[in-house]
Order: sequence, then structure tokens, then C-alpha cells
Amino acid sequence: MSAPLLELDGLTVALGTGGVELLSGLSLVLERGERLGLVGESGSGKSLTALAIMGLLPEQMRVSGGLRFKGDDLPALPEERMRRLRGRRIAMIFQEPMTALNPVMSIGAQIAEGRRLHLGEGRAEAEAVARRLLDRVGLPGPRFDPGLYPHQLSGGQRQRVMIAMAVACGPDLLIADEPTTALDVTVQAQILDLLDEIVEETGAALLLITHDLGVVSETADRIAVMYAGRILETGPTEKVFARMAHPYAHGLFAASPYGLDLRRAPGEPRPRLKAIPGMVPDPARRPAHCVFAERCASVQADCLRISPPLKPLEAEGGRWPHLVACLHPRAGGAAP
Repeated sequence: MSAPLLELDGLTVALGTGGVELLSGLSLVLERGERLGLVGESGSGKSLTALAIMGLLPEQMRVSGGLRFKGDDLPALPEERMRRLRGRRIAMIFQEPMTALNPVMSIGAQIAEGRRLHLGEGRAEAEAVARRLLDRVGLPGPRFDPGLYPHQLSGGQRQRVMIAMAVACGPDLLIADEPTTALDVTVQAQILDLLDEIVEETGAALLLITHDLGVVSETADRIAVMYAGRILETGPTEKVFARMAHPYAHGLFAASPYGLDLRRAPGEPRPRLKAIPGMVPDPARRPAHCVFAERCASVQADCLRISPPLKPLEAEGGRWPHLVACLHPRAGGAAP
């Protein structure tokens, strides 16, 4: 049996050897053609997970546990090997295009650069592919000439350039970190449709990082709810949305316009959003017991003694079980 495309097996990221843990024991598997949504509040560790996969963590951070791509131990690979993987086999769409695009290179040159470096194509051939990719992501010529520079485009247009760069070499894994942040609703829908089409056409796996449950519902086959550097609930999107067994996952649902709209009856006014009280804990002060206990409205005495592992919510078949890290998972639906 072949190895999974991407496998996180107890992945931990700490500041220095034996230092403060920023990510704690993450376990996820992703195969080609699958779409996994990684959700949670800011500070939960979503982007840090992506940087660990890409091998772009700061030098002072240490990785332990399993982090494998096609069976290869990514943290153990020499930097030269990782450079060959980035862009060619693993590509990332960053949250803010202007921090990832080179302001003094034309958009066509930036798209073509990956193919020239990774595939050895000549300038003319790579630039011809860049023109086709710009057209593919909705930036057709002659209005969107490859000679344009990033500052000459809008935010949504720059995001499309980032997508074109990410898929230029046909990667096996595409990581999209908040790809629709700060975009208007119409452009957001277009970007999500584009990502969906690319995954369908190429068979690439998609790791979608977002705080927007509505985006996940439209895009992801599976969902992983992350909090304070840990996975608290994961499973097929439909099952997790129907149950939201962990109090934190339920809190995200109640704080989301999508969650409220999904549950209200036609014509019924939308209730007020319910913010989760408190803040994500400082990594240096995370409790040894349940990391969500201090913010949980359903906390019980044993929650302050035990850090529960991810366990199947119930005996069930299927490829991907519904797992939850909670001593007292919620019963019933996800209605706030």
C-alpha cells in the first residue's frame, strides 16, 4: 500500500529544544484529490502548520513527531531537496499576495520563473504557459498583459496571480492560507470556484486554511477544528457540521453568520452573533488539562484534570471517522 500524500503524525513545533510548544501532537492525513479545511480563531496555529509543511519555520523553532510527504520525512530533508519540492510538488497561496509577490518583477515573469527553475523550460515556453495560466485564472489578455506589475492590479487580481503561480508546475499538494480574506463576496466566490476547478482538473490535494465556516462548507470534504495548537474535532464536513460535538466547534458555529443563517427558519430574523468569551491562551501558559476548559460554558470538574485525546465520537463505518477531543461532547445538532 502506498504512503499517504501528506501525513502529520503527532506533529509538534516548539520554540527551541524542549521549549514552549506552539503546535502539540497534530495528526492528519491527506490524499490526492481531497480537500481538507483547517479552521479556528487567529492564534490557533493554522498558518504555523502550513509553514511547518513548507519547511519555512524560523530557525529557532524545532519540529518533532511525524511530518511526511509521499513517505519522505520533510524535517529531515536537506534544504536543497526542500527547495525542489516547494513550488514543484508542494505549493502555497499566501494570505496577503503583496507580501509574496515581487514588486519589481512582472506578473508573467513571476509565474514563468517556477517552470524555468523546476521544469527547465526556456523563457519563451515558460512565458507562453504563464499567459495561458493568466487566462485560466480569469486575467485574460490583452487587458491583463503579463508585463503588468503587482501594484497595477487589485487585491482580487493579485490573488489570482498567486493561484496561477502556485499551480504553474502542477503540484500534488496546494495549501491555501485564507485565500479569500479582504475580498468582496463576488470575488470570494470566484476564487473558491477556481480552486475547486483546479483540484478537479489536476487531482491535487487542497489544504484550505480559513476562519470562515461558510467557505469550508462550500469547498472542503473534511474539516479539522484547531485551537491552541491542537486539533479538537475532525471528520467529514457534513458530519461535523451536523453535530459540532466539541464546545469550541459549536462556539465557532454560533459566532458565524453562516452558522446562524443555516439554522434559522425562512423569514425568521437572524439572531445576534454569540462571541466565544475569553482569548486563545498564550502558548507559554497553556494548561495541562483541556486547553478550552477556561472558556467552555460546559466545563466540568474532570475537564480541569485531563487533556482528552481525539477519539471516535461513536462507532461508525466510513473512511474518515468523526473524532473529538472532549470528555463531554455535545449531543444533538449544531444549532446555537
